[in-house]
Amino acid sequence: MEYRKQLMKMIDKFTVRSVEEFKEAENKIIADSKFSRIRKKKDYPGHIELLRNVKKKAQKINPKSIVIPDDDGQANELRYAFEKCLIAFSSVCDSYIRMEQILQDKAEGAKVSYGEYKDYHNKVKQSRADFNQRVHEMDILYSDLLEYSEDFSSSEDFGGIEYKTYDAIK
Repeated sequence: MEYRKQLMKMIDKFTVRSVEEFKEAENKIIADSKFSRIRKKKDYPGHIELLRNVKKKAQKINPKSIVIPDDDGQANELRYAFEKCLIAFSSVCDSYIRMEQILQDKAEGAKVSYGEYKDYHNKVKQSRADFNQRVHEMDILYSDLLEYSEDFSSSEDFGGIEYKTYDAIK
């Protein structure tokens, strides 16, 4: 059952590293967008670079590298949910990056309509909602696997780790 530990550690790594770094980047973008900073120059290239780095780190995570026997449906289902979660995470990063690029273009004098900005803002909201749903589904499967695995209930590796959904990481 070592493969279960590997899968769960991979998910924890993603949650702690990639999602936390994304939240930090997102908070930086939000802080830079506050009304009180309306006249200050925004660091759009810096925001874009932060988001690209977070996405690159997440793309290095490969759940398929863990060999899971076909007869372990629970672990395979969790891996599949994790793969969908990684795809949704990539989509969130991409939509944020595109929105920041639009804002940068606008700041540099390009003609960008409010409708175009609003479309990308809605794409960001939609991709975040999809990601939240994927994390929630993965969280349920993760909890089930943890609960029904004797290996993990007494494992020091997972003792004291509280798995958090994307919504809980604020």
